[in-house]
Amino acid sequence: MAQAERYDWRASFDTCIGGSPARSANANDLLRINVMPCALVYIDTQGKGSPNCTRVDPFCYVEQAITLNRSLLAAGMPALTIVTNVRREIERYLASVDASVRPELRDLAPSLTLPKTTRFYAAHFKLDLLEQIGKSVGAGTLVLLLDTDMVALRQLDQDVLRRCYRSGVGAFDISDQEFFAYGAARVVGDLEVVAGKRLNDPRWFGGECLLVSAGFIQVLMPYARECFERYTIAMQRLNHNGDEAFISAALNLLADNGHQIIDVGAYQLVGRHWSGNTHRDLRWFRHCSLLHLPDRKRMLERQARMTDFKLDRIWRQIVSAHLLACIATPAKRLLRRQRNASRQRASVSRSLGRAETQVDVLIVDSEPKTLSRLASMLTSRGMTVMCTVDPAEAPGAAKSTPPRVVVMANMPRDRDAVPEIESLSTSSERSGRPFVIALYCGGDHADPAQWDEWFPGSAEMSELVETVIRRARSCN
Repeated sequence: MAQAERYDWRASFDTCIGGSPARSANANDLLRINVMPCALVYIDTQGKGSPNCTRVDPFCYVEQAITLNRSLLAAGMPALTIVTNVRREIERYLASVDASVRPELRDLAPSLTLPKTTRFYAAHFKLDLLEQIGKSVGAGTLVLLLDTDMVALRQLDQDVLRRCYRSGVGAFDISDQEFFAYGAARVVGDLEVVAGKRLNDPRWFGGECLLVSAGFIQVLMPYARECFERYTIAMQRLNHNGDEAFISAALNLLADNGHQIIDVGAYQLVGRHWSGNTHRDLRWFRHCSLLHLPDRKRMLERQARMTDFKLDRIWRQIVSAHLLACIATPAKRLLRRQRNASRQRASVSRSLGRAETQVDVLIVDSEPKTLSRLASMLTSRGMTVMCTVDPAEAPGAAKSTPPRVVVMANMPRDRDAVPEIESLSTSSERSGRPFVIALYCGGDHADPAQWDEWFPGSAEMSELVETVIRRARSCN
């Protein structure tokens, strides 16, 4: 990629305050940075939505945006701008909302092309939003790109905003959460595939909050567009689908080229809260300026339909849901373990009574963590499961104990180490071969024609489990 001209944030900052570099040091504390809060509401009934949103009505995102806007206004911040591809429909939807708390609307001209079955389909168009809205932002203003399922608790700290404006960008570093949830090697691997090179210090940035100046957007776009192209090619084998993948990769490339990325999460400008998650105390979230509530969407939508807005009411519901989840989650885990053990014993007993020794599912996975999770979910549903971490053992296992379904996950890059489908044919007493499903297997690992069905890295494990069970039972 041709190197984009480096963003001269010092010159931009000095021009904004109308002073020379010598004067700018004294003017830093006097400059007030404005923000332009905006959120994407992209509605396409054929596009695949977020796994975190279960409502069929696509206008639920508008209701979330109404609550977000009311909280921004209550905190003394500018009104939210909804950037959308269906402006007229949203205008009609907002007609009953009081004009004093009604979000502003702006048209989006989509330019991206990707399959509508892509997970988090709508979120990808944040790339278009940034490029288009950046052309209308003046000096001294930062675009504040937010998700709709958020609430503002208080004013944004001006010192943090000045730091973001001087660097051109403030992003929410959630690497600690992503690395823990999916494994650092897998997350870093995804970032480097999308970035197209090895990164010096790979970081994953959350998509719920991004602060950028107009000048930085101009520098970011060439990187982001090229990362998006690589992302679409590798999308099927990435662990995550959505804007976070290619925007994070682009920001990492800029960081490697010397651009400073301000981590706004470290300053408690934003926090991501899941009910029952105790990785941080609730008091930490209470002092954030913005709060992302991905599992409290229904609550935010109900707030939009209330006649008044009360932040304390929202916070009380957050605390109640959190405390309830803290109590319920350990109990659910204990019951799940007991139920899994009982079902596994029953499955073993059933398999011993069969005339022909056979298992429902053979899992071949070089990553024990993924293998263990998938095996546990299947045995809890009454499936008889056999596992191996060595692909070379798969053909022998399929011959000795014929499986109905084979799940091949995280295949090695060495093509010779990947078993051919025909080598998985079952014993001569049964015709045909098992149904073979690939999980996290890309085109550079093996011939896609081998697999009967594919699941990308971003797929929900529950979806895979349902497919495996359905295929196994169809072979009975």
